Amino acid sequence: MSPTATVTAILLVTLMLALLVVNLHDEIHTPSLYTVLSKLFWKNATVRPPLLIVLVVGGWGWVISVCQAARLEVDHVLGGPVQMPGATYHAALQLLCLLLAAHLLHFWASETPGVTWRPWLVSNCALNVAFFLIGALPCNLFYGDSRLSLLRTLFESLIAPFAPVTFWHVIVADYLTSLAKAMSDLQITMCISSGIFLGDADGEGNYARTTTLWHQSYKSCADSPVNGIFLALPFWWRLMQCLRVYSETREVKNLWNALKYSTAFPLVYAGYLKKHEPSAFHEQLFILCAVVQSTYCLIWDVHMDWGLFRRANLGGRYPDETGSAYCGGPAAVCAMREPLLVTRSKSVYILLCVFDLVLRFAWALSVFGGVPGRGLGMLFFEVIEILRRHVWAVFRIEWEVVAKVIYPAGNYANLAIASDDGEEDEEDED
Repeated sequence: MSPTATVTAILLVTLMLALLVVNLHDEIHTPSLYTVLSKLFWKNATVRPPLLIVLVVGGWGWVISVCQAARLEVDHVLGGPVQMPGATYHAALQLLCLLLAAHLLHFWASETPGVTWRPWLVSNCALNVAFFLIGALPCNLFYGDSRLSLLRTLFESLIAPFAPVTFWHVIVADYLTSLAKAMSDLQITMCISSGIFLGDADGEGNYARTTTLWHQSYKSCADSPVNGIFLALPFWWRLMQCLRVYSETREVKNLWNALKYSTAFPLVYAGYLKKHEPSAFHEQLFILCAVVQSTYCLIWDVHMDWGLFRRANLGGRYPDETGSAYCGGPAAVCAMREPLLVTRSKSVYILLCVFDLVLRFAWALSVFGGVPGRGLGMLFFEVIEILRRHVWAVFRIEWEVVAKVIYPAGNYANLAIASDDGEEDEEDED
């Protein structure tokens, strides 16, 4: 561990101990482990987005670590050198330290009798702004090369279809779709916080508790059409990318991919109707939209993003096979493709499909309005969606390596692959 990483780890432990001490000596509020964790991680829409960013950054370090352990040519398919996993983990720890420091400030300030500057809401809003500013720094600070590459890719994703689309753009934009609920949380935060800070405290100029004002404004802000737009925006960005690629390549598969992202819009609208005009028909409509969207995405994951169906008549291995083409992709047969690079165990890939099936349906039903509740329940569904996205990214990169490095050459032996007994086949030299 590097000296800076050691300092970060010590700071993290110090902040955790300080939070514990402050809450144990709380004389104004009744301390409990649940309430402390709630205020730190899941109590409302202002708390969750920064934590999710920490999980995304740390999880990406895991993705790169797994890909490098499997000897996947990550730099090649992503279009440039990637940051080492250790540095990415360190960045996530630093962001976590910032998160805990902001909450330590709010816990400490809350101990002051008669405080009226709303330390809990101020700290949470400041934390969201701080994360945004750190990400948008125009200088070389805080892992400048990797961060600026990400920032540029994010900007180009937001202005699609007026920007180029590479594999790295696809990865980043797909991560944004998994943060759709965080986008809607940011809209809720801006809506309620602006009302609290700029409006009359309780309508009569008297101070009112932040929690009271939050609950008063939550329904109107969460149920507004603007919230639905924020929820749908990541899918719109990805849709525009697909259309941009189609305009350049004229490959039909990009239209099928665009259609996949379009299925999110009926789901958002059906969830809106289900909440505002509850009826048996709207309930059934929502379930139908969730099933269509999740099933389409699952099939696309398995066939197009992971390429788990073996290509037909490849390299002369199966000359009698013609297979069938789906979604504009290459002809394939219902047999698992070769090679499998992350692991040689086919059962892992079968479990991967089951994993993706369960979590896709869980996320669609929860985030788009099928599962009531906020707080810890919603954080759970957001976290498992980010977990699913990290797993998806590993196997999406694997398929990109297979499709771009191995298949064009028509020779499976062009890449060293771990054999069953743990030894490695020698890589052929051209």
